[in-house]
Amino acid sequence: MFSDDYVLRIIRQATAVFARIIGLKSAKQYQEALQVIDQTLEQIFGLDAEMIRLLDDESLYTLLTKNEVLDLEKLRFVADLFKEEGDIRKLQNQIDESNNCYIRSLNYYLIIGINSEISSPIKLSQKIDELLQKLDAYGFEEQTLLNLYSYYENAKEFAKADKMLSRLATPNDSKAYIVDEMKSFYKRLLEKSAKELTDGGMSRLEIQNKLKALE
Repeated sequence: MFSDDYVLRIIRQATAVFARIIGLKSAKQYQEALQVIDQTLEQIFGLDAEMIRLLDDESLYTLLTKNEVLDLEKLRFVADLFKEEGDIRKLQNQIDESNNCYIRSLNYYLIIGINSEISSPIKLSQKIDELLQKLDAYGFEEQTLLNLYSYYENAKEFAKADKMLSRLATPNDSKAYIVDEMKSFYKRLLEKSAKELTDGGMSRLEIQNKLKALE
């Protein structure tokens, strides 16, 4: 585990960095703001910013893992950086680059939500919802949908988790492991109380019918 002092240092560093970025963005000094983002990513990972962007998400998680523990505070910092970059790229009408940044940021926030007891779950949920709105017409890849599914189940938003599984199990591309996961998910839900299910947007009868249809 990471100490409270370490977490506070990361928070202070992030606060200072984002104050600079927001100031530059407000002044429409977009390239300067992007340079701050690049420099900060390089400090976090110890790699050139261009190389960082070439790495896939799993490789970045490995770089942020120490003693088999993923540094979620640094990951949050990185997620915020990519979100800011997405906003700046969008202001410059660089839509593809903006969406790529938003997707990375979204996946990192989801991993945080899946792997930790969130101190500010509402704030994290707001960031995720904001990115989903920005990416409304974007076709998510399988891993992002899996992350959304796991995040929503962890957050006890069962109807939303079910929706993500349904998007994964499309009629033209139904994967066996997704069907197995749906069965496991519904069986887990049947162990919940009626109130938990209702709060999560589902009913016991609905879940039983879905499970019956699969079996």
